[in-house]
Amino acid sequence: MNDKKEKQFIFPENITSDYGVFLGMSLKEIAVYVLPILIVCLVFLFLPPHSIKWILIKLAVSIFILTILLAVLTSKPVKSRNNIRLLQYLKMKSSYNKRQHKFFIAKRKDVDRGKGGRF
Repeated sequence: MNDKKEKQFIFPENITSDYGVFLGMSLKEIAVYVLPILIVCLVFLFLPPHSIKWILIKLAVSIFILTILLAVLTSKPVKSRNNIRLLQYLKMKSSYNKRQHKFFIAKRKDVDRGKGGRF
C-alpha cells in the first residue's frame, strides 16, 4: 500500500547534456556536421588543376561553404533563449505549421441560439 507519488522531472526537448567545445557545438555535432564537410573541402582542394589561380578559387569556395555551415549551426534566432539553435527553431516552426487545424464548416448550434457567442 505504498502509493506515494515521486516527483517527476520533465526536461524540455531543447535541453541537452552536451558540453560546447567549439562555438557552443559538442564533439558529436562537430564530428557529424563539420568534419565530413571539411574532408570534402580538402579533397576538393587537392583535385587538379593545380595552378595558383584555381587553388585560390577552390580555397575561397571551401571557406565560404564552411562559413555558411558554421553560421547555420551556431546561430541562435531567439535572443532571449540562448539554448535554441536555428535548426531546432526551424524544426519547431515546421511542426507547428503542420499541426492539426480546426475548421468549422457549419455554424454551431450554441451560437445560433445566442447561448455562447460573443458579447
